Amino acid sequence: MGQCTRRLLGALVLAGVLAVPACGSHGDIAVSSGSDGDGAALDAPTEAEVRRIVRRFQDTNRTPGVLVGIWSPKGTFVSATGVADLATGAPLRTDMQFKIASQTKTFTANLVLQLVGEGKVALEDHISTWVAGVPNGDRITIRQLLNHTSGLADGFTSPTVQAKIPTGCTVEELLEAEAKFPPVAPPGTKWSYSNYGYNLLGRVVELAGGQNLSTAVQQRIARPLGLRRTLLPTTGNGLSEPFTHGYGLGDVGPTQAPTAADDATAIPASCLWAHGAMVSTLSDMRIWSRALATGALLKPDVWAEATKNTIPFVFAGNYNGPGTWRYGLGFVESGGFIGGEGSFAGYESTAMYSPTLRTAIEVVSTKNPNAITPPPMFQALGMAVYGTGLDFGLTPEQALAPAFKGAAGAPGTG
Repeated sequence: MGQCTRRLLGALVLAGVLAVPACGSHGDIAVSSGSDGDGAALDAPTEAEVRRIVRRFQDTNRTPGVLVGIWSPKGTFVSATGVADLATGAPLRTDMQFKIASQTKTFTANLVLQLVGEGKVALEDHISTWVAGVPNGDRITIRQLLNHTSGLADGFTSPTVQAKIPTGCTVEELLEAEAKFPPVAPPGTKWSYSNYGYNLLGRVVELAGGQNLSTAVQQRIARPLGLRRTLLPTTGNGLSEPFTHGYGLGDVGPTQAPTAADDATAIPASCLWAHGAMVSTLSDMRIWSRALATGALLKPDVWAEATKNTIPFVFAGNYNGPGTWRYGLGFVESGGFIGGEGSFAGYESTAMYSPTLRTAIEVVSTKNPNAITPPPMFQALGMAVYGTGLDFGLTPEQALAPAFKGAAGAPGTG
């Protein structure tokens, strides 16, 4: 990994990074595919507004590449703007694979909920039933791990884990290192994001389901849904051609443009495992966002429980902007849209679906961090299509204001 490895060790403490813009390119590539629409384009004024928003997102963040997908009864818009590789200038394409970072949590959680429906796991099980040595493990429930109210520390900031990112981690090394951090709160008393908690859930999937997590993702989610290029890698970074490079090694600012030397693509995925190691594509995540938001792979009573009593949350650094967000059992929700978001070295993304509006919206930036992050960008796009009546808790201008003030890798440090 060369220069990437050397810089990563000093700058990736929060496990995320930045990247730069695509030489001022704004060549949208339209793709006709309607999930809940008929594949027709958005009306001309709406499409013009969407394109304006995409330009503002790219120009403000100075990200090399932006992928956007909107599939709705009002029309479809899918675009790839910028470049996929700063070294070669190769254009970004809508079929390119990318790292989804903490959107992996939506898959891990769904696997746990499938096992709940099968009676192999209970939401009120204490994690100590499954994994020994967890701080407060005899008081922390599976439910609390899913909605980030376990009180466990994030864990990914462990110096042991950070030092191993360039070469990789075993699951045992991850769980052992993350268990050394003292809890940040008593179980069930506050919302606090924990990557450690999701790695524990990954172990529960393996123990209760009798197969490794990567295989479970394929057999229980990817194959049933026809996700062709979505996987949890067991070696390397998991990417295969065609894929887009991602940029940001910890020393590029939210509005700074990266160079080819900031390429973070080669970073192995194993130290992110169940909380953030997966890769996917725009088209696959469109399918997944709908399945996730409708509970398609879950028993109805389990999905009803997963969507009950969602918790308001705010990420550090104002990552999600000033709008309204809530956390359920393994997903985020805003304005009736349900999905996930991810941020790690080189890549930031969100994929959201509204069952009521039958609309999917995705945003990917090939840079980390960004001043305008994908979550409020998604909200801006939603309002461009449906107007300001959506219950996002902010205006279009607020959604597009450079709001992120945190460090690289927030919120999910993976």
